[in-house]
Amino acid sequence: MKKFLVPALILIFCGGITVSVFPLSKFSGRIVKFSHKVHVVGQGIECEACHVYVKKQTFAGIPDIGICLGCHESKITDSPEEEKIRQASSRHEDLEWERVFKLPSHVYFSHRRHVGIANIDCVKCHGEVWKMTEPLTSPLKTLVMEDCIECHKERNVVWDCVDCHR
Repeated sequence: MKKFLVPALILIFCGGITVSVFPLSKFSGRIVKFSHKVHVVGQGIECEACHVYVKKQTFAGIPDIGICLGCHESKITDSPEEEKIRQASSRHEDLEWERVFKLPSHVYFSHRRHVGIANIDCVKCHGEVWKMTEPLTSPLKTLVMEDCIECHKERNVVWDCVDCHR
C-alpha cells in the first residue's frame, strides 16, 4: 500500500499543477474556429462590424459574444462552431479569442488615428486576414519600425520617436 502512496501523491500534485498552468476553461470548447473568409468574402461583412472600436478607440477590440449572436442566435448552418456560440451564451459565458497581434509595451499605436482618421486599410498592417479559413495563431505580417516610418514618410506625417514610443 505504501509503495503506491508516493506515486499517487505525485500524480495528484502534477495533475493540480497541470490544471493551474493549463486551466480547463482553455480547453472548454469556447474557442471558436473562426473563418474570416466565410464572414468577409462569403457574407461581405466588414472588419469593423466585429472589431467595433477600430475607428473609435486605440484598441480595435475583439468581438464579444453579443456581436456573434447578432447573426448566430438562431441556427444558420450545421457548423459545430456556430453551436459553440449558442452554448456559451446559454451558460452566460463569453467566447475566448487568441490575441495574436501584440505590440511591445513601449510602442503606442492608435487604431482610431490610423484607421478612423487616416483611413488606412487593415490589410496594410495585418495582412490578408480576410482570406483565412482557420483562426490566426500568429500574425500574417511581422511589422518592424521601418514599416511604420516608411508609411509615415509616404503620407507625409510626423515620425518623431515620441509619437509612437511613450
